[in-house]
Amino acid sequence: MEKLFFAVLFFVSNPFFGQEFSEKEIINKVVTALKVNEKNLLADKICLKVIPNQNDKVIIVLPVISNRDPECEEFFDIDNNLLVWNKNTKSIESKYIKKAEWTSDALRFDELKIDTGLYYLNKNTRAFGIRYSYNGSSSVNPFSSNSINLYYFKNNQIVEVLHDFELEKSNGDNGGGCENASFETSKSVFVINDKLTDKFNDIVVKTKFKDYFYDADCDKEIIKKQSSKQSILRFDEKQKKYILVK
Repeated sequence: MEKLFFAVLFFVSNPFFGQEFSEKEIINKVVTALKVNEKNLLADKICLKVIPNQNDKVIIVLPVISNRDPECEEFFDIDNNLLVWNKNTKSIESKYIKKAEWTSDALRFDELKIDTGLYYLNKNTRAFGIRYSYNGSSSVNPFSSNSINLYYFKNNQIVEVLHDFELEKSNGDNGGGCENASFETSKSVFVINDKLTDKFNDIVVKTKFKDYFYDADCDKEIIKKQSSKQSILRFDEKQKKYILVK
């Protein structure tokens, strides 16, 4: 067990913690509290990040393997254990647990990170994100994606407000040499309105698309088409989630 956590700490070392935090203590206590089986812990993908303007509180994402395919150990679901650790009380202050949040199979679950960008939903609410990416294993049909969930704090609870929104995507057909190959990418950014009210803001989504291939030497990118569009994420009062409306 000691060796496992030494490996974990190598991946999650963070300059925000300094001497004030014991990363080993945090991870050990969280794992113990959740009764996580060591062999199911995705140690290299554990994330920790201090909440902006609240240095005594730490967001933790503890990904845990579940529902492993008996025919292939590389195929499994991943539970999302999202928690806030209180440095002063040395305990879990709040948690959000979702079983089988992610899956790793032919599309490999590649990266997980906490995003504490300026996601102001209204004048009193700032959200934070969990970003996660997938990569395909095919060189003939390459694929990758990067998506985000958004959460905020309400009455000391973690509430999901946006689920599985794809920010980036890249795919292609690479079976006939560079000149005959084709690739497509899309990349989206959120634009948050700075005129904040009590109601949850619309989130403007600006997306750029690109279709391209390469020259015969597979060196120079040749763009076939570029375009862009603007969409709106709007908070749905009934579902209590942001929904893409246009």
